[in-house]
Amino acid sequence: MKPGVERDPGLQPERTLLSWQRMLILLAVVGLLYLRGPLEPGSSAVPEVAPALRVGVMAFTLMLGAALGLHLWWRWRSTGHGLRDPRTGQPPQNVASPWAMGLLSACVLALTVVVVTTVLVP
Repeated sequence: MKPGVERDPGLQPERTLLSWQRMLILLAVVGLLYLRGPLEPGSSAVPEVAPALRVGVMAFTLMLGAALGLHLWWRWRSTGHGLRDPRTGQPPQNVASPWAMGLLSACVLALTVVVVTTVLVP
């Protein structure tokens, strides 16, 4: 970068917010596919999961997505669209708080364990 050229500080936080939004949309799509069940009704390749469990997993996925989406929206608004942290006056370290990233990782791991268990244990 040339000296004297100002960098636009709003691009990186905006790209990060967009990637979080894509991830939340993908989380909802995966939950809907799990709710749908097997792609071929009556197929014995993958055991059928009880509808109550599918609805529970989908509800959990939607609540996780809603909580993370609300957190991102609040954080985006409170930092002036990702430009300034009100506590320090500097650009924020992350669009999402570290606890949100940890929560997402833990919940995706838990959902993976549930899905693998329903496939392996009839």
